Amino acid sequence: MSIISLYISRNMLRFFAGVLFVFIFVVFMVQFSQIFTYAMQYGADMLWVLGTAAHLLPDIFALSIPIAFQIAIIMTLTAMGQSGEIMALRAAGFSFSEIARPILAAGVLLCALMLWLTGWVSPRGRLRVYKAKEDVAAKITKVNIEPKTFISLGDWDLFAENVDKKNNVLEGVYLSRKNDANALSTKVNAAQGKVDIGRSGINIILDKGQLQRLDARAERKIITAEFNRYNIYMPLSQRTAAKHTFKAAELTTPQLFAALAGGGLKDEYIKTYRPEPAYRISMSLAVLAFFILGCPAAFVTTKKAGRGAAMLFSIVSIFTYFGLLTVGDILGRQLSSVAAYCAPLLPAALGLCGGWYWWRKKLSD
Repeated sequence: MSIISLYISRNMLRFFAGVLFVFIFVVFMVQFSQIFTYAMQYGADMLWVLGTAAHLLPDIFALSIPIAFQIAIIMTLTAMGQSGEIMALRAAGFSFSEIARPILAAGVLLCALMLWLTGWVSPRGRLRVYKAKEDVAAKITKVNIEPKTFISLGDWDLFAENVDKKNNVLEGVYLSRKNDANALSTKVNAAQGKVDIGRSGINIILDKGQLQRLDARAERKIITAEFNRYNIYMPLSQRTAAKHTFKAAELTTPQLFAALAGGGLKDEYIKTYRPEPAYRISMSLAVLAFFILGCPAAFVTTKKAGRGAAMLFSIVSIFTYFGLLTVGDILGRQLSSVAAYCAPLLPAALGLCGGWYWWRKKLSD
C-alpha cells in the first residue's frame, strides 16, 4: 500500500503544483496591477511595488489552495481511471477509501496550513500592505496636477479648473482640508495660484481668494476672510491625524476574539468582526469538503462520462461553495448572537455532510 500511496501522492503533487501555480500567477497579476496603479499615483518605485505585492502572497495562497486541490483530485483520479489503474487496484482488493487515503492525508495537512494562513499570516500581510500604502501616500514624491481633477496632498485636497504644467500655474483653485482638530472644515478658493515643489516640501501660493473655516468649538460660527495672497506649505512626509481602525481582515483570529471580548467597538465593526473567524475556518475546511465531494465524483464519472463530467462537477462545486461562503458571511453581518459567529460555516457543514452521504451511497464497498 505504501508504494501505491507514493504513486498517487506523486501524481497528485504534480497536478496540484501546476494548477496552484496558474491560479497564484493570475491572482497575483491582478493584485500587482492594482498596486502598480497606486504606486504610479504616488510616485513609488518598483521595489516598493514588489515588496507590497509580496505581502499579499499568503492571501493569494489561501484563496488558491482549495481550488487547486479540488482540480488536482479530479485530474489525478480520472487519469488513473482512464488508464485502468483504479480498476486494477479494485481487483487487487483495495477499497475506494484505501485508494483515497494518501489524498486525505494531503488534505488534512493543507487544511492545517490554511488555518495558519487565514488566521495568522494573511491578516498580518494585509496590515503590512495598508501600512505600506499609508507610508507612500504620506510621502509626496510626485505631484501630477490635472485640470478638473482632485488630487490628495497630505491633509489637503486640491482642485484646479485649468493647469499650466510648464509654469506650474493654476487657475480656479479650490483647497479643502481633510484633518484639522480645531475645525470641522477649512476651505480655500482662489482665482489663481502656483505650485513650487522643493526638496523638503511643496509650497502653494494662491492669489485673490477667500478662506472659509467652520470652528469645531462653535459649530454655528463660520470664519470667512478674503486675501490677496495665501501661502500653504506641505512637507513631503506627512501623516494624517486620523486613527486607523483595523478591518477584520487585518487582525489575526486571536486579536479578533480579544477585540470582541474587550468591547468598545462601533456596531459597524462588531458586525464585520463576528463572522470573520468562522469565515476563515470555513475557507480552511474547503479543502476537506472538496476532498469528500471530489473523490466520489472522480471515481463514479470515470466509469460513466469521463473526465469532462468530473471537471464540470468540480467547477460547479467550487462556485457553489464560495457562493455559499459569501452568503454566510453576509448573513453573519446581519444576524445577532451566536448565529452571527456560525453563519459562514454553512458551506463547510453542507459540503462535509453532503459529501459523506454521497460517499457512503456511491462508494460503499
